[in-house]
Amino acid sequence: MGESSPDTLIYIFFDGIGFGSSDSGKNPLAKYKTYFLSPLAGGGFHANGDIIETDAHMGVEGVPQSATGQTALFTGYNASKIMGRHVSGFPTYSLRPYIIKYNLIKSFIDNNKKSVLINSYSEKYLNKIEQPKGERFMSATSFMQKSSGQPFYTIDDYLKGKALYMDITNWFLRSQGVDIEIIGAKITGRKLVSLARNFDLIVYEYFFPDMVGHDTSFMEPEKIICDIECFLEGIWEELDITRELVVICSDHGNFEDLSHSKHTENKVPTYLYGKGADKFKKNIKSIYHVPRNIFDLFNIKSDF
Repeated sequence: MGESSPDTLIYIFFDGIGFGSSDSGKNPLAKYKTYFLSPLAGGGFHANGDIIETDAHMGVEGVPQSATGQTALFTGYNASKIMGRHVSGFPTYSLRPYIIKYNLIKSFIDNNKKSVLINSYSEKYLNKIEQPKGERFMSATSFMQKSSGQPFYTIDDYLKGKALYMDITNWFLRSQGVDIEIIGAKITGRKLVSLARNFDLIVYEYFFPDMVGHDTSFMEPEKIICDIECFLEGIWEELDITRELVVICSDHGNFEDLSHSKHTENKVPTYLYGKGADKFKKNIKSIYHVPRNIFDLFNIKSDF
């Protein structure tokens, strides 16, 4: 690695969150108090680091969608251009080969680097994706971990402190009947950084903004915002910016406009903080540039 390369890169995927307006009637990020998320409601960026407005269209007209957006975010391939359209839902039969062969985690491992998806999964989900045609229910991140040849982290792994869960504070785990205490989102942010120090690259996925964007009855938007804000606060406090880099991006907009239940055409944020950020931020225009820059930072060659 070069002098500007971090020892550890933390790649966080926030599903369905973009730059919105300052209209508090539409944008919950304008309605509730924010710090890290303030630019997504027309405010300034008050934290250390950088935030870059990043295009999710990738040169293709229409509303950006999950399958193509996430393929791009985790491989560096312009999936929408390949498909000629934006594809929704989980990765389709045509997109899966790109994720399976070219994803970040597998590419790092193939280059003798340590990388993992730090999310843990329930036994119910893991059994489901192992059934015939179970790939239909697999997310891009799940395909990444499976294709890397590493086992998925389980709830038991999470309870042992080896991984994180998708809900940040344990609220969803408790709703599923797991006997576990609610923890502070700031603690989880600090834990993420601590776990990351065992790897060259870790990936963490948080998809609740997109779920609330599609159905506001699922949970209160204010909770999403509070959890993200405290989660990022913990990361920013724990991060050693002389050795480590955090990169955060999204696949499309949604949560920032709750006046409807569909995705938006807004740009999405790319957050950068830590070692290598100055080099990284010079080459970010579209979401597929994010993984390309990660590959470049670690001198990993890929044929785009």
